[in-house]
Amino acid sequence: MQSIKSYFLLLILFFSTFFSLLHADDVAFSYVPKKVYEKQIFPISFLVNSSAQETPINFNFLGDETPFLKNPEIIKNGTKTFYTFYFKTTDRLFIIPRITVTFNGNKKVLDGVKIPVKKLPKAKNFSGVIASGLKIKNHQVSIFDGDTNLIAISLEAHDANLEDIYIPSALKDGVENAKRIGSKMEIDYYIVLPAKQKKLTFTYFDTIKETFVEKSIKIKIHDGTVAAQTDLNPKDDSFEKLKKYLLTILSTIFLLLFLWKRDFFYLVLAVVSSAILLTFYTTLATICVKEGSPLYIVPTSTSTTILHIDKKFTTTKLAERNKFVKIKYTNGTTGWIKNENLCEN
Repeated sequence: MQSIKSYFLLLILFFSTFFSLLHADDVAFSYVPKKVYEKQIFPISFLVNSSAQETPINFNFLGDETPFLKNPEIIKNGTKTFYTFYFKTTDRLFIIPRITVTFNGNKKVLDGVKIPVKKLPKAKNFSGVIASGLKIKNHQVSIFDGDTNLIAISLEAHDANLEDIYIPSALKDGVENAKRIGSKMEIDYYIVLPAKQKKLTFTYFDTIKETFVEKSIKIKIHDGTVAAQTDLNPKDDSFEKLKKYLLTILSTIFLLLFLWKRDFFYLVLAVVSSAILLTFYTTLATICVKEGSPLYIVPTSTSTTILHIDKKFTTTKLAERNKFVKIKYTNGTTGWIKNENLCEN
């Protein structure tokens, strides 16, 4: 009986000590990965109990490794709150010497973390992306010039380094509209490929499945276009000549009918069709482009630059959108110039 009492006393002492320590530790690590990969985005989470939620909490990470986003992702669950920061590996060993947490007017120093960084094995068509659950939300194919196509791809993934995406077969590429909210990241990826290429295939490394996952897109130009990407770099209308021929024939027929019937209705039709025909032959506006001006893939302020104009020159304005003008450069490349980079003829 005495031994049983001693056992219960020890048990009570253990749990009372455990809960007193748990209460004393207002903040502690909740999740630290055991390993990560090169250029991987990964979370480190902290658990804070209710006693530390009444005042603002500040996390100070000592050393070279700092969070990708300044503000943490916060999730409350009853009396506990989880603070998650996202980091990116930059070396063979990820090290945070220590973390200073300020709350309730006090400071607490947490021991640092050391996480081994593994190198990924080589994989065919690897895009450099390390993520979980990568999705191709949509894509749009348009003609870039006579030999190439422009593919605009909208991507979404979690814990992803989508900003590092690169497809080896790309002639030109770029990332725009990168947006990161917590673990979720979205980007628009633009890639220029040879017109003869009918399929785009790439792989990414899925951190949940621990394997490479293949994604593919059929490169096919559709009649319909996504509103945001309509007329990015269209070629001359393939029906241009047909329209001109039809309008010329109609104008001639209406004129002959007027001379034969002496009916002014046919004269009006002849004048209207001739006026429409003239619009096809009207010379487009000529503009002057400054030396050193960047030529963009699409008409947005964050668009990828194709090249820089090597010297001042004049060209034809093919289209206009927002504060951009579409031109064809001397080497046959089509792109967009900002209005501010135009000069007087």
